[in-house]
Order: sequence, then C-alpha cells, then structure tokens
Amino acid sequence: MHTPSSGTRDMWLMNSRNCSHEPVELTDELARFILAVHAGHGGGCRQYLAASAFCFRRTGER
Repeated sequence: MHTPSSGTRDMWLMNSRNCSHEPVELTDELARFILAVHAGHGGGCRQYLAASAFCFRRTGER
C-alpha cells in the first residue's frame, strides 16, 4: 500500500480542517484520509459526508 509523504498528509490535513466545507478533487487516497481524520464528527461534517459518498460511489463502479 502506498503511503503519502508527510508533506502531502500535512497539506491534506490543512485543506480538510474545516468540517463545514466540502473537499474538492477527491481521490481514493484523499477520501480515505478524510474519513479517518473526520470519523466521529457526526452528520454535520461535510468533509466526512463527501468522502463517504465518494467512496460509496467508487465501490459501485467496480
């Protein structure tokens, strides 16, 4: 499994820190990262909801 560099993880963390904003240009890796970081934030966390929807949609395409 590919692990993103610490610089990439820091950038992702900074860009996804606000739960009220939806993430843009999701990839499989970024969506999984956001799911891990925002797990447990509840139904109001748009970061988690968008990443979850992205992963669910991608699962249906396979």
